[in-house]
Amino acid sequence: MNDKELELIQRLKKKDQKALEEIIRLFHQYVASIVCRILYGQADQTDIQSVINDIFFRLWENADHIKTGQENSLKSYIGALARNTALTEKKKLRHACPLEEDILGEVPDHFHQIELRSMILSALKELNPEEQLVLLKFYFQSKAIQEIADESGQPLPTVKSRLQRSRKKFRKILEERGFNYES
Repeated sequence: MNDKELELIQRLKKKDQKALEEIIRLFHQYVASIVCRILYGQADQTDIQSVINDIFFRLWENADHIKTGQENSLKSYIGALARNTALTEKKKLRHACPLEEDILGEVPDHFHQIELRSMILSALKELNPEEQLVLLKFYFQSKAIQEIADESGQPLPTVKSRLQRSRKKFRKILEERGFNYES
């Protein structure tokens, strides 16, 4: 263990918050890579960050148990703590939701989104370029009608009527394909 690590551990044992902040700065990426590797595909970003925070909290709480010696290093101690904490969390997550819910609950939504996206893109292709452009700018780029008019150099009433006509045409195409929605 090098002198810097020894000093950080001694400060941590005295509950020096600056020492913890420095340890977090030095080892956050290392801990995150261990946790992400273990929890990949089983936890979302919020859960992963929560586990990382828990690791540093445990380090703070158990600072008195850190052994200092030639063979030991702060990095290896933190790595073991990260690995064990992430594996414990992985076991909890595995038991947290039944397999049927996990698979059957998400797959239909995923396929539904793909099907919906495909239907929207196909319907958009049936519109002329001006109709496509006004719909894309208004709905997908969240541009105001005035902004669209300014960009295209067209009067505001023209853009409003084009948007209204394009919307009706687009809706009709979607309804002909079996997609019904509430206005």
